[in-house]
Amino acid sequence: MSQEELRKQLLAMREQGLKFTDCVHVFGVPVDTNTYALAAKARADESFDTMALDDDVVIADTTGGAWVSCWIRIEDKDASEYRNTHLLMTVDLDERGVFKAHVDDMDGNTILTMSNEEEEDGELSFVRDGFIKHPRDTDGLLVYLKEMGMAPESASLEIQG
Repeated sequence: MSQEELRKQLLAMREQGLKFTDCVHVFGVPVDTNTYALAAKARADESFDTMALDDDVVIADTTGGAWVSCWIRIEDKDASEYRNTHLLMTVDLDERGVFKAHVDDMDGNTILTMSNEEEEDGELSFVRDGFIKHPRDTDGLLVYLKEMGMAPESASLEIQG
């Protein structure tokens, strides 16, 4: 069976309720049965508020040591600088002179909506005001989002719909 077929089966099983921890129980070892896992547990115990291990861990042996699966806690404030690095513009409607779209951050939160439905001249205000060249101008829109502080300099913007 190919890797792609296995991946598809895993995705199907995930849709049916398979959890990551189920996989760890199959591929992992109990922490108290492996010297690398015990060393990782000791390190996690020292930093109890930022790092944790499951009861079973996956060990990846390497030259001179091993990688041990664990969890690291990231505070909201630390993740916020990355929240808007991959943005998605979804075109909701683009027909008969009506254009509607919204931009979501990585967490699915809408950070911007655009529509020309309420405009007297029927033109999208972002186009009329010169921020973008046309309704699907993702380059111009990304520049606008960065200038307005809604996206960091490292952000990218995809379009769908």
